[in-house]
Amino acid sequence: MVRSAALATLLLAGAASARRAAAQGRDWSPDDRTIIGDCNHVLAVAVSRDRVYVVCPSTLLEWDPASRRWTGSWSPPAPQLLSGVAGALADPLDGSVWLVASQGWARFDPALRQWDQGTVPAGVMEGVLDGAAPGSGLYLRTAAGWYLAGRGGFAHPATPPLRPVRIASVSDAFRANPAIQANSSFLLARTRLHAVQYTAAAQSDGFTGRGWYVGTTGVGLLYFPEGAALPDVIPCGLPTGRVTAVFAAPGGVWAATERTAAADPGLTFVPSDLGSFETFQGPPATGLPFTAARRIIGRESELWLATDVGVLRVAPASGQVQRYDAGSLPDLPVLDLAQRRGRVVAATARGISEYTDSTGFVRRAPEFRDPALAVALAVGDTVWVGTQLGLFASFPGDSDLEQPAAIGESQTLRGPVVALAWRGDTLVGLLADQLLWRPPNGDRFVLGPRLPGTLGQLHAIVNGPDGLYIAGKLGVAFLTLETPFAGALTVPRDIPGEVTDIAIDDDYLWVATREGLMRFRRELIGR
Repeated sequence: MVRSAALATLLLAGAASARRAAAQGRDWSPDDRTIIGDCNHVLAVAVSRDRVYVVCPSTLLEWDPASRRWTGSWSPPAPQLLSGVAGALADPLDGSVWLVASQGWARFDPALRQWDQGTVPAGVMEGVLDGAAPGSGLYLRTAAGWYLAGRGGFAHPATPPLRPVRIASVSDAFRANPAIQANSSFLLARTRLHAVQYTAAAQSDGFTGRGWYVGTTGVGLLYFPEGAALPDVIPCGLPTGRVTAVFAAPGGVWAATERTAAADPGLTFVPSDLGSFETFQGPPATGLPFTAARRIIGRESELWLATDVGVLRVAPASGQVQRYDAGSLPDLPVLDLAQRRGRVVAATARGISEYTDSTGFVRRAPEFRDPALAVALAVGDTVWVGTQLGLFASFPGDSDLEQPAAIGESQTLRGPVVALAWRGDTLVGLLADQLLWRPPNGDRFVLGPRLPGTLGQLHAIVNGPDGLYIAGKLGVAFLTLETPFAGALTVPRDIPGEVTDIAIDDDYLWVATREGLMRFRRELIGR
């Protein structure tokens, strides 16, 4: 039964958004662009004989219990569509999944990667399949009678189903296994006392065994084998959709999500094939102490995070977390991190510090007490620093930063440098609207190419196999030092929310946003 009248508005808005997206946006295939969102909040669950479908606010995923692997995630043309879903049923004929909302329905066919959707008059009171006619479509009970929704997005008046197959409720799961309802203490411990609610349920009777799949807000998807007192927690997606930093590692990326009212911050490893998810949220008693991370770097088997509470040194395999705060750093927050051959340099709001295994963090250039916006380490001991007054260098033993003469003598070269990257031996700085770069073995600096204002406030640059990728709050662009800007991914046409960070691997561009983590096939960007 669909109870929320607001879902009607959401579904209709989703249909309108889909038409706008088709007219204005790029026609991305699911393999070319994928959104990995907040799957701690499950809206609906559907079970076929060998698959489990999980509906989250921005994505739909498919779980294979036999291989314990995920397939997906898939997003509809209109992202708002899924937020209005109140129930789901797996089609026994073709393996598609039917999604029920208050004013209509949607259907997704994983084999064809195809979405259908439609509406019916008078509002949906219930959505069912007919066990006597498998594959006939979705029956929708409305105040005006029954309608049958078929493949293709159309519904017509129909007689009632002969053998209704209904969407299971959480109450059905409680009656079948009372231990499910009695697990509040287990769930509170998993979330460090954040409230958890059961949201959806579906019974499994497949070849992998009997039991209940239960969706929650706060813990994601749970599986209770028949008669079991404690569930199997099935990691899925991200703890929240608010991703603030991303780092490319062998086999995938690490994504940092920020603290929200409903969830602690976390570090999630997302493999390139999206088949599994591993989230680390710190020691059970304390969690991770930060609200938001700005940057992630890797050093051997550890992750180092630039956060609002200092530098965090995290070893996900062992669960160890070490924090370097204002006692060992010039100030907070930490604005950037860079590493090279075991050395780590932190940029803060009042200077820079360098870490080595023998000394820990030690202040560098102690007379420099202004914001260090970005840092990059050169061969030897030189540290390049982006500041509000342009690009500077820190040399070993010097008490202050030194600005190259070519920059100090040119007003056009002295804009704020908000990010730094190396492309081979070429140092590249990101200014407010263009690049500043220094060819190898030279003292001159070059401006350009210029970047469009459509990217919004620029804040990140990474080097890729074939060029440079630039991120602003409103988009991501690809370019090289020799060619002008050619095209961009923009918000909201290609990216659902504000861009916070980017990372590159051999196959994909990963974009951290405040509406989830996005994976784009790299060769399609800016071509």
